[in-house]
Amino acid sequence: MKSSLKFGHWIALACMVAVVAGCGSTREGAWETSSETVVLDESGKAQEAQLLAAAQAAWQQRGDEAQALAAVENWKKAVEINPTNAQAWTDLSHALYFYADCTLRFDEAQADKYKATHEEGIGAAEHALAAMSSAFSDRMASGSLIENAIEVLGPPAVPALYWRSSNLGRWAILESFATLLSYKDEVRAIMQFCLDNDPEYWYQAPDRYFGIFFAKAPAFSGGDMTKSIEHFQVSIDAAPHYLGTHTFVAEEWAIKEADRPMFEEQLNFVLNTDPNIIPAIVGENTCEQRKAKILMADADDLF
Repeated sequence: MKSSLKFGHWIALACMVAVVAGCGSTREGAWETSSETVVLDESGKAQEAQLLAAAQAAWQQRGDEAQALAAVENWKKAVEINPTNAQAWTDLSHALYFYADCTLRFDEAQADKYKATHEEGIGAAEHALAAMSSAFSDRMASGSLIENAIEVLGPPAVPALYWRSSNLGRWAILESFATLLSYKDEVRAIMQFCLDNDPEYWYQAPDRYFGIFFAKAPAFSGGDMTKSIEHFQVSIDAAPHYLGTHTFVAEEWAIKEADRPMFEEQLNFVLNTDPNIIPAIVGENTCEQRKAKILMADADDLF
C-alpha cells in the first residue's frame, strides 16, 4: 500500500511537471571542442601511452575506490594530451559513470560531486563522438539535434552513445523531473540506434536501458510496463549474470508495479550470485550487491 500511495503521488507530480517540461534545465554540449587536429611528438606519444596503460591497469581494479578514481584521473590526463583520442574519451565517460554510480552515490555528503561527475561523463562521451566523426561534429556544431546527427555514425559509436545516455539519465534525474522529460525523445532515439547497431554491447545494455526507460516514464510520456519487462527479460536472457539488470528490475519495475515477490526474487538472485562469476565485471557485480542490500533493507518502506 505504501508503494501505491507513493506511486500515485509521483504520477500526479509527473502530470503537473509535464505542463512545465519546457522549464527543465539544459546543458551546453562539448561537440565543438573535440575536433582539433593534434600532432604529438615522440615524447607526447610516450606520455599518452603511459597514461593510457596506467588508466587500464587501475580500471582492472576498479572495485577499489582509489583505483576507480585513478583510472578516471589517468584518462583525464591522457585526453588533455591528445583530445582527438575517441577511445580514451569513451573510456573516461564509462569510468566516470562507474565512479559516480558505485562510489559517490553511496555517500550523501558527496551529492553535488555525484551529480557533477555524471555531467562530466556526458561531456566526455560528447568529446568522443566529435573526435570519431567530423561529419557528426559539424552537424552538432551547426545546431542539429543529436537524434538527427547520429545517422552519419555507425556501430563503433555505440559505446560513446551508450555512456553518454547513461550519464545523461542519471544527471537529468538529479537535476529535475522536468529535465528528464525534456531529454526523453533524444535518449529514446539514441538508444534505438544502439539497439539497431550493437544490441549485445555491455551485456545487452540497450535492452536494459529500454527496460529502465519504459518503466521510469509515465504512461502519458511513453511509459509502458509491459515493454519494460520485455526489454529487461531480453537483457537477462542474454547476460543473466550481469547483476545490474536484476537490480534495475527490482528498483524500476517491481516497485512501480507493487510486486514485492518479484522485487525479492531479483534481489535475492543478486545477493546469492558469486560476484566473480564474470571476471571482467567483478567491480560492477559487487556494486550491485551493495545496492541490493540497501534495497532489501528498505523493502518495508517501499511496499
